[in-house]
Amino acid sequence: MIALVAGCGQSKAPIVFDSGPATFPGTTPALSETTTPVTAAATSPVVDTSPATVGAPVEGPWNNATDGLVGLSSECGNLSLLSVRPDQDTMIVSVAQQGLWESVDGAVWTRLGTGRGSAKITNRGTVIVYDPLHPATFWESGIYNGGGVYRTDDAGVTFRQLGDLTKTEAVSIDLTDPLRSTLIVTGHEAATFYRSTDGGATWTDLSGSLPPGIGYATGPVVIDGKTYLLGTNTGANSGIFRTADAGASWTKVYPVGAVGRPLIAKSDGAMYWPLDLGQGIIKSTDGGLTWKVVTQLGIVAPAAPQLFELPDGRLGAAGGNLVVLSSDHGSTWNSVGPAMPFTPTGLAFSAFRKAFYAWHVDCDFTTADPIQANQIVRLDFDPAKQ
Repeated sequence: MIALVAGCGQSKAPIVFDSGPATFPGTTPALSETTTPVTAAATSPVVDTSPATVGAPVEGPWNNATDGLVGLSSECGNLSLLSVRPDQDTMIVSVAQQGLWESVDGAVWTRLGTGRGSAKITNRGTVIVYDPLHPATFWESGIYNGGGVYRTDDAGVTFRQLGDLTKTEAVSIDLTDPLRSTLIVTGHEAATFYRSTDGGATWTDLSGSLPPGIGYATGPVVIDGKTYLLGTNTGANSGIFRTADAGASWTKVYPVGAVGRPLIAKSDGAMYWPLDLGQGIIKSTDGGLTWKVVTQLGIVAPAAPQLFELPDGRLGAAGGNLVVLSSDHGSTWNSVGPAMPFTPTGLAFSAFRKAFYAWHVDCDFTTADPIQANQIVRLDFDPAKQ
């Protein structure tokens, strides 16, 4: 594994990477940073309805943002996902065995899915997809515990389970279709791929069409009703695969494994996809047909690979326990702010709150893994001023 650690150099030059053909040398090029240097080194559920408690604040620039969740009993992987809505001042987190929780306008976290007849979400959330045309609609996928895919059409008051899938690594929806009929999902730690053409009521297992040796199928992306991308990793034949016939056949379009799902940037419309084991970031401007390296290995942390975008178009990521940003589409990166108080599971930015949010999971099989104070922390950051 590749881990990123804070360096102690004094260089004022930004991190610069060659954006040419992908190469993976045995040693990492020296890095320098304008603020904090970054260097690379190889390296049956029970729902608790009791009130949660409020945690003590973190001392320092990163402040506690876990109020309303602290003390909830959970399990290994207790706080698996934090999702920032792009269209309103709302964030959603997934607490294993306890469902989805929402924070609106900076208030404490409150439970979703409490409406009459709502399905109980007990999985460890992996992905939330928001419908850009219907603000009250979003989908959730998750692993372990209960169902694998859920949908709400009333902003999380009630949920319904879509089919009988379990342990889904990620879900993607055809948002070009007004009916939202086509969904695709991948299975957790498996070379499995499922498609629904009736909005998730039924699913077809298309795993047999996948090429051999791909390892784990992780990040699915629906381009349109018949065109999908699939990121895979940990296998001898891992890479990014593309289908134009709804999964009947696949073409490998990039030869190195990828993790998570790509960021589709608003600033340039391109897709940016982190590679497996922190090996860099690749970019496509043609719907995933071709890719090029824009960031080589040593910036994006393998433990928290997901990218995000600031309102001014800068790309963001977790570089170890540092926030790193790029203002030139991934070619160079600078760290901003102080180090996080932990190595994060994920990092996100809220444009409405002008703040970064970092979170991490706990895993202790000897306890109920309750949510702890400071598992979510916040760092105020105004892109217009910094």
